[in-house]
Amino acid sequence: MEPKKKRSTRHQRRSSLIINVLTLIVLVLVVFEGKSLISLFSRQNIQERIRQEEEEVFREANLLPTETEAPPETESKAQTTEKESVLRETETEAATEPPESGRENGIPDGGDAYMDIVVPEQASAVDDTYFSDAVFIGDSRMEGFRNFSGITKGSFLTAVGMELENFYTTPQIPTAQGTMLVMDALKNINFTKIYMMLGTNELGAYNMEDVKESYRKVLEDIKTRSSSADPIVYVFSVVYVEESLVQTGDYVNNANVDAVNLKIMEMCKEEGYHYINLNEVLSDGYHSLIPGASEDGIHLEQPYCQKWLQYTKTHYLSTV
Repeated sequence: MEPKKKRSTRHQRRSSLIINVLTLIVLVLVVFEGKSLISLFSRQNIQERIRQEEEEVFREANLLPTETEAPPETESKAQTTEKESVLRETETEAATEPPESGRENGIPDGGDAYMDIVVPEQASAVDDTYFSDAVFIGDSRMEGFRNFSGITKGSFLTAVGMELENFYTTPQIPTAQGTMLVMDALKNINFTKIYMMLGTNELGAYNMEDVKESYRKVLEDIKTRSSSADPIVYVFSVVYVEESLVQTGDYVNNANVDAVNLKIMEMCKEEGYHYINLNEVLSDGYHSLIPGASEDGIHLEQPYCQKWLQYTKTHYLSTV
């Protein structure tokens, strides 16, 4: 016969209940804290907690922007936009300004060394009587000046195609006695002033130094025909061309115009001649002829021949 089980006392039952309740509480706390820990250490909650703490610190220090203040990022973008706008304006101004080194007044690069032989502008213009004792010698451009400028005084020995190379070999000047060489036609003219324009037909020369020496010889010989022992020699610059209109070959370009003008300036400096810089009034400021000044890019239209004359009337030696 099995022994009879002993019944638990009231005290034992109460202790067991308390233990079970405590166990349940512990389990609840473990589950709750576990969920809290998972939530606490999730990346999103960590970042959110940090952000909240920063805001709290800034708010206490009065560092948070008010509703009317622009955030720093917006101010930075505005400043960047303003700087970009200023830069674009600066670039536009630079593109529209004439180049330096005398380009705005038609002086070739390197010509600054010879500025003392460039005829200055005078306060008042002479009238046509100033040219009564002058001879104008040159190619088709000088011929256009005679025909379209409105000049009423002076002697002209001009010819289409006149150049230094054929100056002594090709009769080009029509006279009552027939077509003559320039040097022979000069015998019938009394002059004390010489105005020369040659060089356009020399733009294709391989050696500009040869052009300079030929020009020097031509002027020396012309001076021997003068009625004055010391005639005044004015040498016109070769006028720029409008390259897009030129049909006579690639050599007729403004780089060659500058090259020949530089040699002409050197010669004037060496010989004591006087350089009249027509490109000051006929250039566009970028070493080219004013657009619209010529139908073919070389020979000047009437209004620009008139500008040529007016420029000549204000550029002369005041002591003469």
